Amino acid sequence: MKKKKHAGFSMVEIIIVIAIMVILAAALAPMLIKYIRKARRSQDVDVANEIQAAYMRAAVEMEHKDNTLTSYGSGTTLIRYDTVLNTPAQTIEDYVFSELGGIPESSTFSDYYWEIEYLPDSGRVTKITLTPGQGSNVSHELFPDSDAFLEGK
Repeated sequence: MKKKKHAGFSMVEIIIVIAIMVILAAALAPMLIKYIRKARRSQDVDVANEIQAAYMRAAVEMEHKDNTLTSYGSGTTLIRYDTVLNTPAQTIEDYVFSELGGIPESSTFSDYYWEIEYLPDSGRVTKITLTPGQGSNVSHELFPDSDAFLEGK
């Protein structure tokens, strides 16, 4: 009796392995998507914290320069990532976002604005939200309470 030498895998074995891989991918894909979404939301929260700190630094810088041409603004800013900043800086927003290298784009949403509420005299930020441009009326608070946003609620 001759013994057969196996030259490779049979077609049935390959199909079984592919089927197992498809089942595993189908089970893991929703979790992976959830983690990616949460990471993007976390990036937006980190940017909001950077904006908050930059407002404090900008207020101090403007106070030290004592430039009468600069404006602390009204206390509320609605700014989109493609807004053109003044050069040289004339408003507190110009100082903040030039320090950050420009107005950051949201990694979670495409047509949203940064809505920043701050105290004009001190530059202390009280609230930062992502506010939609068109089509939706749902705002997402990123600072000081970002928990609901991070959980995707």
